[in-house]
Amino acid sequence: MLPLKPNPIDAGQSEPAAPGQRAIHRHSARPARGPAHPRRRTLAPVLLLLVPALACLLPGCASSPEGGPARGVESRSVSALEYGYVRPAADVTVMGRGGRTAAYNGDDLWERIRRGPSLGISHHPRVERAVRRMASNPAYLTDLNRRARPYLHLIVEELERARMPTALALLPEVESRYNPRAVSPKSASGMWQFMPYTGREMGLLQTGAYDGRNDVLASTRGAIRYLKQLYDEMGGDWALALASYNCGPGCVRRAMRTHGSRDFWALHALPAETENYVPKLLAVLALVEQPERYGMRLPKLPNGPALEVVYASRSIHLHEAARHAGVSTQTLKDLNPGLKLGRTPTHGPHRLLVPVGNGDKLRRALAKAGKLGGPSVADGRRSRPGDS
Repeated sequence: MLPLKPNPIDAGQSEPAAPGQRAIHRHSARPARGPAHPRRRTLAPVLLLLVPALACLLPGCASSPEGGPARGVESRSVSALEYGYVRPAADVTVMGRGGRTAAYNGDDLWERIRRGPSLGISHHPRVERAVRRMASNPAYLTDLNRRARPYLHLIVEELERARMPTALALLPEVESRYNPRAVSPKSASGMWQFMPYTGREMGLLQTGAYDGRNDVLASTRGAIRYLKQLYDEMGGDWALALASYNCGPGCVRRAMRTHGSRDFWALHALPAETENYVPKLLAVLALVEQPERYGMRLPKLPNGPALEVVYASRSIHLHEAARHAGVSTQTLKDLNPGLKLGRTPTHGPHRLLVPVGNGDKLRRALAKAGKLGGPSVADGRRSRPGDS
C-alpha cells in the first residue's frame, strides 16, 4: 500500500474532498406548495394503501445497479493512495463466485486453498508471464512454504469464516512475504501493509503500546473487512477489488471512466504497480494450484493450526506469559509483533498468539491468577457464540 491522499469519492465529483472533510452534495430546492386541489382529497384513501407498499421498496434505492453507491450517496472508502471515509464493516458474510465448496478435511493446507471458491478472474497472458518469472527461481515454492507456514492456517480459517475465496490467503505473499513486521518506505506496516489511516478505519488500534497493523490476527480481520468492502464497491469483481486494494478505489474508478470499461485487463491508465499487482497474485495462485505444470514442487503444509489464541482479562507481560506457556520470550515477541512494550496494552486487546499445544498451560496459569479472559470487541471482530 502507498501513502494516502484525498480521494474524489463520488464518481461524478470533480473536486477531491479534503482529508477530514466530507464531500457536500447539492440538492435542488423543494418546489413551493400551491393551494390544495379538490381532487387530492379523493386520492387520500388510495395513498394510505400505497404508502406501506412503497416503504418496503425504499431500502433498495441506496445502491446503484452496479453494486456501488447510488449517485448522490456518499461512498465511504479508504484506499492505498487516497483518503476517503470508511464505514468499518461488520463481519463479512459472502464472497466468491460459484458458491461454497464442500469442506476439505484432508491433510494438506495447500489443497484446502485449491479447493476454495474461485476468484472468478479471467486468464490473461500477463499472468503467464508473471508465472514464468517466478518459476525461474526453483526454490520459490519451498521459500513460500516456509514463509507462510506459521500464519497460513489462521488466515484460511478467517477467510472461510467470512465465506471469502481462500486464494486471498496468498495476498500477504505479494504485500509483505508474510512478514508481520514489514514496513514500507511510505509507512505501510504489517503483513497486510496497512497505512495508518486505513488501519484505524478498519478498527486497528495504533497507540504507543500497540499497533494492530502488526497484530497477525487483528490485521487479517481488518484486511478481510477492507477487501469485502472493496469487492462490494466494485460490483462483485475481484480483479477490480484487488486493484483497489493496491491503488485505491478512486484510482480504479478513474481508469474505468477513462477507458469506458470494467475489464481490469483493459485498464491501461492504472499505475504500473497496480497493473502488475493482480497478475502477480494470480501467478502465485497458479503455481500453488499446478506446480507440476511449471516443473516445480510445493511441499505439503499440515492442515491444522500452528498457532492458538489465549485471552487474558487484563494486561499480561510477555516474559510472564512465556514462563507459564513453556516457550521463550522471544518466541512470543515474534508471534505478537503488535505489542510494542512487551505486554498487552492496559485497555486491551489482552490476547496472545502462542504455538499450538502451549495454550492450555498458559490458560491454567491465568485462571489460577484470576486473569483468564475471552474474546471482546477490542479483538477487532464482534464476538459470537462459540468463540474461544
